[in-house]
Amino acid sequence: MTALDTSASRHALPDAIADPGTNLVRLFGAVRDHVLDTATEAQDAEVPYRAFLDSVAVAVYTTDVEGRITFFNEAAVELWGRRPELGEEWCGSLRLFHLDGRPMRHDECPMAVALKEHRSVRGEIAMAERPDGRRIAFTPYPTPLRDADGTMIGAVNVLVDVTDRLAAEQALRTTAEALRASNAVKDEFLGLISHELRTPVTTIFGNATLLAGRADLGEREQAMIQDIVGDSDRLLRIVENLLQLTRMGAGTPLDLEPQVLDHIVHRAVASYRRRHPSREVRLTTTPPSAVVDADATAIELLVENLVSNADKYSPPEEPIDVVVERRDGEACLHVLDRGIGIAAEDADDVFNAFFRTDEARTAANGMGVGLAVCKRIVEAQHGRVWAGPRDSGGADVGFALPLGPELEETRGDF
Repeated sequence: MTALDTSASRHALPDAIADPGTNLVRLFGAVRDHVLDTATEAQDAEVPYRAFLDSVAVAVYTTDVEGRITFFNEAAVELWGRRPELGEEWCGSLRLFHLDGRPMRHDECPMAVALKEHRSVRGEIAMAERPDGRRIAFTPYPTPLRDADGTMIGAVNVLVDVTDRLAAEQALRTTAEALRASNAVKDEFLGLISHELRTPVTTIFGNATLLAGRADLGEREQAMIQDIVGDSDRLLRIVENLLQLTRMGAGTPLDLEPQVLDHIVHRAVASYRRRHPSREVRLTTTPPSAVVDADATAIELLVENLVSNADKYSPPEEPIDVVVERRDGEACLHVLDRGIGIAAEDADDVFNAFFRTDEARTAANGMGVGLAVCKRIVEAQHGRVWAGPRDSGGADVGFALPLGPELEETRGDF
């Protein structure tokens, strides 16, 4: 190894970066420099760094300035699958390939580039073919070696086997693609089913509502009709929520434009009151009206879900309060009830699709999609949602949207 002068300067080696190859090159340089301080002859100086390189589990080899191999450790032999002769050029691999499978000449490999261009080479990945035909992927870290005068006298190369890592990455990509395909099928199925259910459920709900208004029905018939009204109304909300989830999951954007939030909430609450006359819903707004950039249809569904959720988990005699206010540059809506409440530790989870607490499962039927839809609608409009316990019992669930540009005065008595 006479071509590898042991007086190489430590300052010629690259700065440490967070990868094993470059750091090992630095260690190599540190060992060689330490030897220089304690040995006077190059032949004696070779022994410590030979022992050092043989002891590491990462493939390392060195060449002279012409690219002829002057040293390699046992880890390199294991990686190459062969023991090359000293003096072979550039690399001990039987054959080299680019990552895409194209053949790579030994004189165009990263080690050859480092020697020809007098620079370190980083960020490359290549394939080495062993004598048994197996190919392995590796990342090389070729680094020129220089003497005390700065003259390049050879190079050291560290080869890191990344075959398993690339295989794992490919497996992750395959899995991710399968999940995307599965989600696409799921979304298509939900969309199809929801569309197919929407029309008949709407018809059932509408006709049942008309029948419920007839005065010539007996008490038993009235009870049966009310059951149809209630169940079809609940099923219609589920269908609407599934449709909204499907649209947003497919990336369909909401149609945002300036809206007076007070007016949208008033329409949603009025509609809910008409369909649930036995439940008292109190609406409170504070002038001036709150103007937001929003999708009116999505906001109505959002308010419907929040009020329906409060209705479901509250005693029938307790009123539900809907409060709209402006605060700190936001339009805020609170839906306040006196029902089973929401524990602080469940505050975030209630917005996850299909999540329901044990207490909620006991109190009422449901799928757990309403609040999940609420969160997606609000976040698509650059807002935030919350859920938590209400003072003196019950729950405070709501959302806030950034205030938009002021519109012409549009207040009204709700």
